[in-house]
Amino acid sequence: MSLTELVLILFISLGILDKKKLKKYYDAFSDFNKGPSRRIIGDSSLNETWKWIGEEEE
Repeated sequence: MSLTELVLILFISLGILDKKKLKKYYDAFSDFNKGPSRRIIGDSSLNETWKWIGEEEE
């Protein structure tokens, strides 16, 4: 456990920090860290077998 976590737990348990406000900030921060999601849209070339240019064909 880091020192920051320990201090936050102590402040919450003593009632110095509001747990609801901390949860709101945590949710906003975790959403920010997720970043944009990426998807591959309908490119069938990803499933093809790729060969080197100099490779001999049999």
